[in-house]
Amino acid sequence: MALNVQGMTLAIGDGASPEVFTTISGVSNLGGPTGGRELIDITAINSTGKEYLVGLVDYGDISMTLFYTPANTQHALLWTAFTAAGQTTTNFRITFTDSPPTTYTFAALVQNFPHDFAADAAVTVNLTLKISGAITKA
Repeated sequence: MALNVQGMTLAIGDGASPEVFTTISGVSNLGGPTGGRELIDITAINSTGKEYLVGLVDYGDISMTLFYTPANTQHALLWTAFTAAGQTTTNFRITFTDSPPTTYTFAALVQNFPHDFAADAAVTVNLTLKISGAITKA
C-alpha cells in the first residue's frame, strides 16, 4: 500500500488562537523531515564495548521547491518569516492523502530562501524550514 503525493499540502499558520492554517500554493517538491537522534557516549574505562544513551530527537529540516510569486499572501508570509529580526518560529502543517488524513504539525524557522532564475523556466525558491521542537502527528 502506498500514498499518493498528489494532493498533499503544506500549510502555514496564522499564529492566532485557535490557529488557522492556509495551504501554501505552488509547492512542487517537499522533502523531510530529515531528523535523527544524537548518541551520547557513556563508555566507561571498564566497558567491554562502546555504550550509548539515545539523545533528544532532532526533527531536522523540511525542504521544498516553490513556484514563487512575491504577491502571493502565503509566499509573502514565508518571506517575512525569513527576513524577520530575531528567532521567531512559524507553525506549519503537512497533510497527507490518507483517509482520514494524517497531519504533521510543527514550529519552524525559515532558514534558507534561495531564488532560482533560470532561462525558459518559472521562478522558484528552494526553501529550508528548520524544525524547532517536536512534530505533532495526528
